Amino acid sequence: MVTTDTPSPPDSPAATPPNEDPGFFPLLVRSVFEPGANSAVILAMNVSFFFLILTLFGLAFLTQWNKHTLFLLGVTTLLWGAMAWFVVEITKVQHRPDNMPPMITEGNDEESAKASGAGEAGTAAIEPKKDK
Repeated sequence: MVTTDTPSPPDSPAATPPNEDPGFFPLLVRSVFEPGANSAVILAMNVSFFFLILTLFGLAFLTQWNKHTLFLLGVTTLLWGAMAWFVVEITKVQHRPDNMPPMITEGNDEESAKASGAGEAGTAAIEPKKDK
């Protein structure tokens, strides 16, 4: 008796892949199209800065602590700290509830425009400055 492997139908549970987290590189590529910084971007940034600082430290040792190499080492360390601070701050802003866009319902578009003070044309008149 000869058995052959038949493909399972698409509706069977064996045909659907388990719900897994995407790997590092798919997250890194996806972050290009999404606002903010996900964990893959932060990890790539930290690893890159770590190895850059390690390389500059080795170069500073090999050049007998050349002032130019030490300057580059200091600038790199400050840039890493500034980037880490920026990521923390932008994460705080993204998680604030008042940072969400307002909900727009279909029936209230005209009412909300009138309530905000927009006229028929939707622009406010700008008066020129008078010279003194």
